[in-house]
Amino acid sequence: MMSFLEFELTLLWLVIATIIVFGITIAIFYWRSRKTNNNYLENKNFHLRYFIQRQVDYHDKTVGYECLLRQQQPDNSWTLPKQLDSLPLQRVVFLLEDTFKALPTEPYVLSINLEYNQIISRDFQYFVRWAISKIEPMKLSIEFSPGNIKKFHKKHLFEERIREARNYNMQFSIDNVGSEMANLKAIEWMLPFVDNIKCSMRSFRKDDPSVWLDLNLQSWNRISKEHNINLVLMGIENEEDEALAEQLNIPTRQGYLFGHPVNPIKTKQEEEHGNR
Repeated sequence: MMSFLEFELTLLWLVIATIIVFGITIAIFYWRSRKTNNNYLENKNFHLRYFIQRQVDYHDKTVGYECLLRQQQPDNSWTLPKQLDSLPLQRVVFLLEDTFKALPTEPYVLSINLEYNQIISRDFQYFVRWAISKIEPMKLSIEFSPGNIKKFHKKHLFEERIREARNYNMQFSIDNVGSEMANLKAIEWMLPFVDNIKCSMRSFRKDDPSVWLDLNLQSWNRISKEHNINLVLMGIENEEDEALAEQLNIPTRQGYLFGHPVNPIKTKQEEEHGNR
């Protein structure tokens, strides 16, 4: 039988364990509350809008558009907002409604950037079906930027979401890959279900010729061909950049040389006003 001293020790440990569990629960609740309060993109007072930038082929012919989220500043300028993963997909739908209405009705590819947490959310499949139904005859490409993410959680769920969405003829693109070997290692597990890889000239320009890049544009060109993935070169700002795209035989291009991001709603209104 348990002695009185053993009973007291057992009871003491139970009390300590209860206090620890209670403390952890409070800490998690507090952290989640703080995170919710810091999700500033959920604040309807922030003026957000999607701009679009043109994508072209060898002959400077439009083949697609990329939707780029921008936030209006007090001086009326539009800049890239922070904490993009704090924007609920429901608000993305709301923001894209007017954007879609202002797009041309051509069979281009329309690219929309989403964050990791948005893709693994339960609303992702609904979002994909909704976007595809709204932009026809355009085709949808969902873009994901790995950024500084070093460890991906719920990989299986992410892959499941993407593969299911590709069954609706959605394309999946990895945006803005870098020049370090770690950039490739981080996304290698995604390559079997990737349709497009996007490289930015800004990540591969070298002020010092002696600087060594683990991966250059030719490396990504080779990787994309090995996995039957389309390579897109972004950040093309001058004729030298375009000549490099020609040399590497990169078919799809994007950058200021072909046009800056524009507000499609304002552009359409100006066109309608000019036709009156």
